[in-house]
Amino acid sequence: MVLRTLIIDPDSKERLKLREILKKIGQIEVVGEAPSIKEALQLIHFVPYDLLLLYTDLEDESLSSLIKKLKRINTPPMVIALADGGKISPAAYELDAIDFISKPIDEEKLTKAIEKAKHLRPAPYTIKRKGAATVISIPSNAFDEVQLFEAIERSWREGRLPPFQKLPIEKSGKHILIPFSEIIFAEAWGDYTYIYTAEEKIFTSYSLKKLEERFKDSGFFRVHRKYLVNLNQVIEIATMPGQNCYLRTKGKHKMEIPVSRRRLKQLKNILGL
Repeated sequence: MVLRTLIIDPDSKERLKLREILKKIGQIEVVGEAPSIKEALQLIHFVPYDLLLLYTDLEDESLSSLIKKLKRINTPPMVIALADGGKISPAAYELDAIDFISKPIDEEKLTKAIEKAKHLRPAPYTIKRKGAATVISIPSNAFDEVQLFEAIERSWREGRLPPFQKLPIEKSGKHILIPFSEIIFAEAWGDYTYIYTAEEKIFTSYSLKKLEERFKDSGFFRVHRKYLVNLNQVIEIATMPGQNCYLRTKGKHKMEIPVSRRRLKQLKNILGL
């Protein structure tokens, strides 16, 4: 889930520093910069931002016009307020900022504020039943390809129609759709996962548990706490000394994936062994 972000700060060096920090954090797309509130208001008029990084001690214009503008937006962007030495303008408190950070910017504090923003981001759509139909409502300023496909998939599940068999993934700033059938396995990496296809390894923000839910009834099996495997992509099952079992997969990323002992019996039942 990417947060479209606008940086508002008169100092170009500070804006560059913020960009560099945000690039490390990930799931942040800086789609605008403004040295003044006046220019920021013009950008906000045309672009649906999710997050503003706002230096609150701007002399060119008071914050009142920005506050009024944000209050008129159905789904206003969240605000992280920045200030010199903790001297927050009284007007800044009317912004309902999710966090206040003093300059010089502490990377750890900004990272925590961004993570907070990710969790606070409002749902971009609602799903309601009207008779036999499922209606998806998506605000015009909340469009996101990944969330749209998730909404469609969810409505299809509720309508008992065939499931949407593609996984939305962010790659190089774009959203791509990978058919389930092309995914060989997924490997847990902390709270995230790597998806392996026959040609590449792709980092994703999904947890392995979330993927297990999405791949339900699609031929995937959780063989280990770290691995979720597409059994249709397995070419060999090997039993090693000590009754340890491994699965060998297709593709250039050929791997021997261990099967935990507590899942081995269930796997054999699925495979008819």
